[in-house]
Amino acid sequence: MSLSRVATRSRLGLNAVSVQVEVHLSPGLPAIAMVGMPESVMREAKERVRSAVISSGFRWPDSRLTINIAPASTPKSGASFDLPIAIAVLIASGQLSSKLAESAEFYGELSLSGDVLPTSGLLAAAWSNRDSTTRLFAPRANAPQMASLAQHVMAVDNLNAFREPHRLDTVKHPQHITTPRPSSKHHLPAGQPELWRTATLCASGGHHLLISGEPGAGKTMTARLIGELLPEPTKQDQLESALIFDVAGQTFDGHRPLRAPHHTISSAGLVGGTRYATPGEISLAHTGVLFLDEFPEFSLATIENLRQPMESGEVRISRAEITQTYPARFQLIAAMNPCPCGYRDSRSKACRCSSAALARYDAKLSGPLLDRIDLFVNVSRSKLVDIMQQTSEHQEQLINLKAVVNAAHERQVLRQGCSNARIDAADLIDLCSLNQKTRQWLVLTGEKLKLSGRSLHRCLRVGRTIADIDGRAEVTEGDLSEALAYRKDSDLVS
Repeated sequence: MSLSRVATRSRLGLNAVSVQVEVHLSPGLPAIAMVGMPESVMREAKERVRSAVISSGFRWPDSRLTINIAPASTPKSGASFDLPIAIAVLIASGQLSSKLAESAEFYGELSLSGDVLPTSGLLAAAWSNRDSTTRLFAPRANAPQMASLAQHVMAVDNLNAFREPHRLDTVKHPQHITTPRPSSKHHLPAGQPELWRTATLCASGGHHLLISGEPGAGKTMTARLIGELLPEPTKQDQLESALIFDVAGQTFDGHRPLRAPHHTISSAGLVGGTRYATPGEISLAHTGVLFLDEFPEFSLATIENLRQPMESGEVRISRAEITQTYPARFQLIAAMNPCPCGYRDSRSKACRCSSAALARYDAKLSGPLLDRIDLFVNVSRSKLVDIMQQTSEHQEQLINLKAVVNAAHERQVLRQGCSNARIDAADLIDLCSLNQKTRQWLVLTGEKLKLSGRSLHRCLRVGRTIADIDGRAEVTEGDLSEALAYRKDSDLVS
């Protein structure tokens, strides 16, 4: 037959919509016309496909080819259309049976030799709803992950394999996608009990944290400690993270992400953007930690973009041609020096910054952004005698704290279905189980400290986490006093 249709999908954000690759052979001079609003990468596909077909021992039709990607109104990009175009051409020219395309979808980039290359963005296609009997022909490198989300995934090495499609391998559902994480024995803040306590609170309740301290105080180690203490992600968390990483063309290891971009990152790199509205670091840190070291050195315009995602847990990226929404339920861990030289209020060295330099440095972070951070901690450099403690003692402490964090996290999930940092404001008072005396004390204390409504809610969330760590249903004045103490350091950066 001179007309063929092959099914595939076009990725739009974390979703993938069904499209049809249509190929028509007609009399005339040999030529290839591609329609259906293809992007530049797709327009180049006709050259890759032609070489791949010939290199695989098939015949390229000596007629006019019209290739249509329907519907034309659906945005299309990427190289995953190479394989469906090649299959459609071979079916239309009678070299492959049309039955091959029945209840089947095809994905993959082709090399000039006919090999089917790994292609990013295919997990969204595997996750999309379809008939359970549909076969998915995909690159062998992508097939295992796709098989964790869809049935009947067929691993393809090269175009020539379609001469005998019944011999293609059906990939089995993988048991898990988690890979071992490197040992953390070199990333523990020795001699800093306040950092261990803060890390436990952050990991248990998913709270945002800002650490201020002189160089060598253990700020970076604390961020990595929090990453170690976080409870293992659920299957849903793994799925969401895997989809985001695949869209970004990166590999997901199955653990909660720990992203640490450099302070020179742009707004598009942090929040997401580019022409195709791709996810940024805050989405890649979804369900995990976003660590921003040297926090005041980031562009103010860049970090101000964090304000809305920190509240809503998602980010909406709009560009001229496309708008996408990505999840961004990240945990912000920020670290900073107290001043440009790093030694303001230090017991070991004198600060050499001028008053004007200190004022400029303090003005680099806005009040609305700081108001969205739950915990503020100021730390000093560790004593050398504490640093010389045996690593085994720290490892034992880490194991004990992980058990505490897991127990506290389980209490939160059973009670409200989410971490304490994500409790809705309307439910917060009831979930804290405050008695009348504690309520009155909190109101009076909040008025004296001139707390905003958001700050008060964040203190309640931290207090709820402190009570969960101790295994108590009721949040007490002691819990709220400790939670308020973590806000007293906000004058360091405001």
